Amino acid sequence: MSLSINHLTKRFGELTAVDSLTLSISAGELFGLVGSDGAGKTTTLRMLTGVMTPTEGEATVLGCQLHRLVEVQQDIGYMSQRFGLYQDLTVAENIRFYADLFGVSGAEYRTRSERLLTFSGMAPFTERLAGRLSGGMKQKLGLCCALIHKPKLLLLDEPTNGVDPVSRRDFWRILNELRGEGVTIVVATAYLDEAGRCDRVGLLHQGRLLACGTPAELTGNGSTTLEELVIREISTPHPPPNLPLEGGGIISSKSNIEFGKLPPPLLREVQGGDGVEYAVSLSQLTKRFGDFIAVDNISLNVPKGQIFGFLGPNGAGKSTTIRMLCGILPPTSGSGHVAGFDINTQPERIKENIGYMSQRFSLYEELTVEENIAFYGGVYRLPAAKLKERTDWVIHMAGLDERRSSTAAELSGGWKQRLALGCAILHEPPIVFLDEPTSGVDPLSRRNFWELIRSLAAKGVTVFVTTHYMDEAEFCDRLALIYRGELVAIGTPQELKQARLKDGVLPSLEDVFIGLIEERDHQTI
Repeated sequence: MSLSINHLTKRFGELTAVDSLTLSISAGELFGLVGSDGAGKTTTLRMLTGVMTPTEGEATVLGCQLHRLVEVQQDIGYMSQRFGLYQDLTVAENIRFYADLFGVSGAEYRTRSERLLTFSGMAPFTERLAGRLSGGMKQKLGLCCALIHKPKLLLLDEPTNGVDPVSRRDFWRILNELRGEGVTIVVATAYLDEAGRCDRVGLLHQGRLLACGTPAELTGNGSTTLEELVIREISTPHPPPNLPLEGGGIISSKSNIEFGKLPPPLLREVQGGDGVEYAVSLSQLTKRFGDFIAVDNISLNVPKGQIFGFLGPNGAGKSTTIRMLCGILPPTSGSGHVAGFDINTQPERIKENIGYMSQRFSLYEELTVEENIAFYGGVYRLPAAKLKERTDWVIHMAGLDERRSSTAAELSGGWKQRLALGCAILHEPPIVFLDEPTSGVDPLSRRNFWELIRSLAAKGVTVFVTTHYMDEAEFCDRLALIYRGELVAIGTPQELKQARLKDGVLPSLEDVFIGLIEERDHQTI
């Protein structure tokens, strides 16, 4: 056995993060670890790497007990959930540093680094500082560093969080190759399609292993899905409260969304022309950083009340575009209006009339949950009574009722994102920009989040969202695909799939996405 775990337990004060975990993983096995935010996945992996000492129980890793892991550390590869590389080193320098740590040099280093840079799409960015990469590109750099040597055991904590479908597909090809070479792989993931590719899957919830088996065993050979299984096991009896909307009506907290079984779209039929009100209108928008063109001549219109999906690989220009639309980054050329205000001359008015949730966690980690909300309430000048009402709603919506006094740094990734979302819509803005808001969030939270988005749009709020989950993209009224700064395609999900109909078979959105990117790459060769 590569891993043998016996009643492994970790407590933090009165909180039991991992509760008597018992599990064995064979050599050469690809094992998936899934569960809700705060289930104990990260804590488990940290104990298995020797980074964290268990409170009780024991485990052997590659034949060594946890207190003797120094003997096999050269045989263990680990990628943490958070970006752990050097911000002031370039992409190439970070990879070289990790290669030196593991004694990878000469021809082996050149072969492995070239292969990793090619699969990740990072080859054009080798001289860019890590601190200046987009969130998804940082994830891919972390993967490159974790795989620069060939370990016997590879522990990956949500390694494809925020990574686009093309790179995720290529990454899993490499994992399968490593498995074929006998490498044991344990991967914590929020993508259940990825969990379905594993030899076995373990479901953690509140520190306990609730289910473990092959995907076929867990789903009853297809009688249910992994998503339905996970949601059934982690469902909570505390749904978010109803959200009052200006002008009457509420947003129901009851979710009826099931990914893979789509309800009718909320598409508002807008044909353009006189009388159409646009929440976002862009004409030849361009942004350059020196000689690098991040956004190249983009023109598009988003009618009020639509859910508009903005798709593209990591580094395509999505986040740069959103920052220009939010008045954070001035464009190099071109024009545009957001919520009726000019992005060139009225950026401060735009900021007052939008909600923005950035790709990176944008709140203050040293402040508590309530203090972060109070800070944003002050920024938006909410009256005291209104702030109290909205604070209670945000805390309950985010599932943080018992963590009001916890600092943001103490929260799991999913809780942080829900808190950031709550702060973005604290003042009930007419347009919301969400930059990969559900990246790394468990299926139940994603389902509830998208029900909230649909309800907001049904009441006239415009939602401009980027995502790498193609099942989420299906819920958008319209989609735009950006690649290398250029607008490649735009239309409803059905229109984009219909345009690539082959032999009467309608492709998936992921197939459309990958096909368009590969075609554009072929045109530039």
